Amino acid sequence: MRIFKNLTFITSVLGLVFFLTGCMAHTARLARPNNVYQLTRIDGAPKIILTDLRDTRADKKSIGQVSALILKSDVDINVALTDRIAAKLRDTGFNVQKVNLSSKPGTKKIVELLKSDNGILYVSGNLSKFFISSFDAVMEAAKGNTIFSIFVYDNTGAMLFSKTFTSHSENWIGITGGFGADKSIDIALESSIDELFKNREFKQIISENLKNN
Repeated sequence: MRIFKNLTFITSVLGLVFFLTGCMAHTARLARPNNVYQLTRIDGAPKIILTDLRDTRADKKSIGQVSALILKSDVDINVALTDRIAAKLRDTGFNVQKVNLSSKPGTKKIVELLKSDNGILYVSGNLSKFFISSFDAVMEAAKGNTIFSIFVYDNTGAMLFSKTFTSHSENWIGITGGFGADKSIDIALESSIDELFKNREFKQIISENLKNN
């Protein structure tokens, strides 16, 4: 009973603070994987070339709201997701390289990219949703929802894989404020990576190209 009263008191205080100050913005400092694109090349390992997932969200700046806290991040969320995919591929045994493209490449361009950089696979995709939400950080877990698509092409320009993923995550922020919000974003990103790398078809393509090259 006492715990419940304490939580109610804390919630009331936080609610009063938000009421008096209005909505506040918080820029999350995301945990970043090591710059995998700069790591020493793995001898004899095949290379995967990636480009940042195309962010198709209407509002590319906002990534969530917890109570009256508007969440943003210190790095574009589509870039953060792409870099984590690259880090996971590197852990799997591939060399990875990222290219920056101003527009979606056609088959000819994909073949040229892979040929010029000795790549065996080209990975791209879209990010259509990424949002963290909680009406009350103390009484309700922050829920993360992500929708993204991944496309994989071989060195002939043929599409080997195309799938849209939806991932969900939860994290109790409580009274940890900005730190807890940052953690919620990190968990949502990792949940998205887990959805991709547990997909049987995707894993098979990755395994076969790692083994046969």
